[in-house]
Amino acid sequence: MMHVHAGMNVWNSAVRRYHQWRLETSHVNMTILALVFAGLTGMGAFLRVYTPYSPVPFTAQTFFVLLSGVMLGKHWGAASQSLYIAIGAAGMPWFAGGNAGVDVLFGATGGYLVGFVLASEALGYAVDGRAVAGSVSSLVGTMFVASLAILACGTLGLVALGFTPAQALLYGFLPFLGAEAVKAALAGGAAVYLTPSGAIRA
Repeated sequence: MMHVHAGMNVWNSAVRRYHQWRLETSHVNMTILALVFAGLTGMGAFLRVYTPYSPVPFTAQTFFVLLSGVMLGKHWGAASQSLYIAIGAAGMPWFAGGNAGVDVLFGATGGYLVGFVLASEALGYAVDGRAVAGSVSSLVGTMFVASLAILACGTLGLVALGFTPAQALLYGFLPFLGAEAVKAALAGGAAVYLTPSGAIRA
């Protein structure tokens, strides 16, 4: 038991040092980290499931979006998602469905992409302000709220495409609540060991 406790102390110390480093390191290093998380978000797009009742697929992207805010903090988390969108718009086929190009931004998933940036930015502010320190349940709740924000942006995007608000909720919001709850729980569970405070307890 003492070995486990000592190991956790070492891990928490390493996490705190990482977050202190990222606050002090150069823009070049942070840009590299942002590109890494852009790539992870792109990889998450390939883990997808289409359903007959929605033009939007289930993907693993939200998990990496949430962690980008935790690991990169304010501004740089959002920067990673902005890079993901920009590189995809420029031709990298790593949007949902292996799609690429500017047209995707104005399609069924465009609103969700905007939500990626906003959710990561909000979580980055929460991490840097130590607002996420607390219980595991509160951290998972924070992640789920960020996920709901992504779904809300996606739903508004569908309305902008001509769906009625009821249709947009039916196709772009309600079907994803269960999956987003699972991803929020996974991201929150991971973030317990990745936040700078090292003070989150089960």
